[in-house]
Amino acid sequence: MNIRLKLVLSAAALAAGCVLLTGCGGSASSASSSASSAASSGAASQSASEPAASVSAEENGASDAVASAVDALLEADPISNQFEITAMNIEYDFGLKADDVTSYKGLKSNDNGDAGLVLAIQPAAGKAQDVMDTLKTYQQDQVAFYGNYAEFAQAQSNVENAIIDGGDDLVVMVIASNDCSSDLTSAVKDVLGK
Repeated sequence: MNIRLKLVLSAAALAAGCVLLTGCGGSASSASSSASSAASSGAASQSASEPAASVSAEENGASDAVASAVDALLEADPISNQFEITAMNIEYDFGLKADDVTSYKGLKSNDNGDAGLVLAIQPAAGKAQDVMDTLKTYQQDQVAFYGNYAEFAQAQSNVENAIIDGGDDLVVMVIASNDCSSDLTSAVKDVLGK
């Protein structure tokens, strides 16, 4: 009788656990489905209106020169699973002050272990060196981050070899994506007219 009682209580506990997990999983999966649907419909509407690599300059205040620079660099360094860099990323991820940036445009890879990045910034008057110094600090932080994970050795190497260059009118930062095989130095020089 004692064994039978333990068996019935164990089965009841198992059933209750399954009900709880099913309830949690159902709401998460439906939220996930909604998010996936919204993302795919957003991506479909974007791809219908323009290429994914070219986000409209009006969305983030990018000047035509900045947008053209990013488009040219993306030809040399195609970024997979693109994530648009927003004003929040400029300030919090890259550490740039809003007053130092007149306009910007950038994309980075949203793939785990791929540090691919193309970023062009029109600095405020007299702030080009400050912007480049801040981007170098970001680069060092990313090298340290990827250094914590042996499986991200390629991404760490790509970040270590990032190109940060520019002048008074335009500053660019390019990190090769894992699939990039182009000479990014010459692409950056072409964009900067050097």
